[in-house]
Parts: sequence; structure tokens; C-alpha cells
Amino acid sequence: MDIWQIEVAREFKAFLYGFIEIKEVKFIGSILKPDLLDMFSDVDVVIYLLDNCDLDLNGFLNALTEKFSPVFGCEFFRDDNKDMLRLCLENGWRFDLTFIYPELREPVIENSSFTDKVDSVISKFWFIAVMVLVKLGRKDNLIASHLVLELCQLIIVIQMIIRDNDKSTEIHRFGNSEDVPILHKLASLSKSKCEDEVLFILYQAAEHIDEISSSLGKNANQTEKLKEIRSRFEK
Repeated sequence: MDIWQIEVAREFKAFLYGFIEIKEVKFIGSILKPDLLDMFSDVDVVIYLLDNCDLDLNGFLNALTEKFSPVFGCEFFRDDNKDMLRLCLENGWRFDLTFIYPELREPVIENSSFTDKVDSVISKFWFIAVMVLVKLGRKDNLIASHLVLELCQLIIVIQMIIRDNDKSTEIHRFGNSEDVPILHKLASLSKSKCEDEVLFILYQAAEHIDEISSSLGKNANQTEKLKEIRSRFEK
């Protein structure tokens, strides 16, 4: 994958001004030091908004898809005066966005539906999956290993959300001796190199969450797309 960030940053800035009322856009991080850029670098942007109208997250992600490439995975965090959105597109481009509001906002009480909770964890899973590839590409086996084990935890989190939904409660004094398939995959590791073990866990976890997604009637072809992103990183 060629160095793409500088040209895309210009297009992305124009896209932002066309989507939302903005006071100022600032780029930060490695894009300000082109000699530090590599194929794994993301584009870090701080967006100062003109008003306190909440970001239309779904609308924003849909507009990104139409302009650049489908969104592969993302994480979203809401604070009293800012929103933070980290995302990866299917073409491997990554963005780290901070939306700054002019005034403090009222706290929001989380009351997500079952679908919203599952979708949020799945989207986070695929974003972190790409981060595993990034860290492997930069020879950081420690962080790659940390992240790939977090993916296994996210699978278990989804299993817990499903159990809560099935039983209509999140309070469980006892379990049902549930199977945790991802643990079997970890127990079957037999690779000699750390990088190979990380990739093994990564793809096993990806296939497992695709199976869960399929069982819930959701998009279940993400593992192949993840492999396509890896192939772009290797060019």
C-alpha cells in the first residue's frame, strides 16, 4: 500500500466541511511529519464544531462509505464536550477523529438495545483486528498479542450479551456450564513463532465472530475482508 495519507487528508477535510457545520479542522500526529508516515499510519483529525448538535454517527459513517470506502470497523466514545471516533475502512485507511463541541453537553444515560450492544462490540472487534495487523506490520508483537487476546474477550462479551438477552436479565447467580469455543482455539496453539500464533488467534477469532454474526442475521464475510486488508499492507 502506497503512502496515501497526505492526499486523502485534503479530500477528507473537504468532505468534513460538506457534511457538518465546522469552525475549524486541525490535523495532528504523524501527518504533520511526512518523514514519519508509513502505510500503517492513520490520519488524526480534530474537528471543532460550530454548535452542540450531536454528531449523526450513522449518517457520518454512511457518507464516508459513499465518498471513500465502506467502513470495516470503528470505536465510538462520547464525552461531555467531545466525541471520539476511531475507524478503519475496507481499503485499509484508518482515521482517528475527535469532534469538539463549543459547550458542555448533558450526560447521556445508556439504554442500548440488544442489537445496538452487539453491533457496537462487533464493530469494535473489527477495528481492533486491523490494529493487530498494524502492530504486526511494525514488529510490535507485545501490543499485537495484547490486542488479539482482547478480541477473544470481546467474543466472550458478545456471548454474555446474548445470554442476557435470552434470559431477559443481566444478573446471573449461576451459569449453564456454557461452552466458550474461543478457549479451545487458544488451547490448540502449536505455532513456533509469535507472529504466527498471533495471526492464528486473529483469524480463528475472526471466523468465530463471523459465525456469531451469521447466527444473528448480520454481515458475516468480514474475515475475508480482513485478509484483503492484510494483503494491502504487504504490498
